[in-house]
Parts: sequence; structure tokens; C-alpha cells
Amino acid sequence: MYQLYYCRGKASLTPHMLLEELGIPFELVNVDVKNNQHKSAEYLALNPVGKIPLLTDGETVISETAAICLYLSDKNPDCNFGPLVGSPQRGEFYQWLFYLTSTLQTELMTYFMPQKYSECGKAEIREQACKNIADTLDLIDNRLRRNRQEGKGPYFLGQDCTVVDLFILMLARWTRDMPYPARARPDFGEYLPRIAYRPEVQRAFATEKIDAPFY
Repeated sequence: MYQLYYCRGKASLTPHMLLEELGIPFELVNVDVKNNQHKSAEYLALNPVGKIPLLTDGETVISETAAICLYLSDKNPDCNFGPLVGSPQRGEFYQWLFYLTSTLQTELMTYFMPQKYSECGKAEIREQACKNIADTLDLIDNRLRRNRQEGKGPYFLGQDCTVVDLFILMLARWTRDMPYPARARPDFGEYLPRIAYRPEVQRAFATEKIDAPFY
């Protein structure tokens, strides 16, 4: 059985939602980040990086949200949470998944933890990160608008909900208390409920005791 080491509302939320969507048996293992359990010897033996999430599948141990999601979607191809390997759509799937993790998620982490980059000028770092986040969210909103205008389907890559949609929802949720959250953009505002109110996503939220607003 899969084991997902998670912390409420953190980067483990996307693989948690995906496991619910895939409908496969899994066990959640809560990691108390506030009390530095992710830095304990026991956890570091599994994940030397000391971050959340972590997935175990028998002897296989995988960290990093995007890597976990790729692993799970590839092991369960019939569930259609990622285009088939070798298909024309697969490249676009990779492109957006890695854009989200390397660009938007990185900027959000800078916004929430500017002290990691400098004890001086934290306000300036946060202000620049906020601008960069807004630019990235605008880009995604423009893509959603183009999808709608061209009739490409209700989800980010077309007709099927994929890992990209779940990842976008998680990151959009992190912006919910920012001055200009993702939901304030017109196409984002229409798109996010479509993902957030899927029964499997709601089940993940309920398990993690995540209440509305969900994004």
C-alpha cells in the first residue's frame, strides 16, 4: 500500500488529492512540521532533504510533489490523470507541471518565507515575489481564457482533469489571503470551483480538515 507523508494544506495536498482521484488504497502519515518532525532522524532516514511530501511504495521512496504525481499517474494510466507517455499531449503536460513547481510554487515560497533569502529587505523580497506571482497567475488565467474561447474543454489541458489541474488548485489556494488572489481573475474564478468541488478533492479536504474557502 502507498504511504503518503503529509502535512495539512502543504505541498502534499496535490498527491493526496491525486490518490483520492485514483481510487487506490493508501495510508496517510501525518508529519508534525510545527514541531520539526520532518527534521527528525527517523524522517531524515527516509528523506534526507527533510521536506514534505514523501511517498513510499514498498521499497520505492519518492519525494518532491511533481515527481510523486508523475509516478502515481504513470502507474495508473487508465485513470487518465496524465496524457499517455509518447502522446503529443505529454510534452505540454510536462511543460505546465514543471512550470508550476519551478516558477509559481517557488515564488509562493519566497513570498511566505522571505527570511530564507535575506534577513534584510524582507519586505522588498516579499513585494517582488507578490508581483511575480501576479504575473504568473495572469499567464495561467490567459491560458484558461484562450481554452474557453477555443472550446478546448473544461480543464486546463482539455477534456480530462489531470495532475496539472490539481496542482493549480493547491497553489491557487495558497494565494487565497493575498491582495490579488487567483480567484479574483475572471477565468480563474470560474475554473477553480470545477476542481475544488470534485467529490474526491472534497474528500481530501475533509480528511485534512480544510474548510472553505478552498481557493
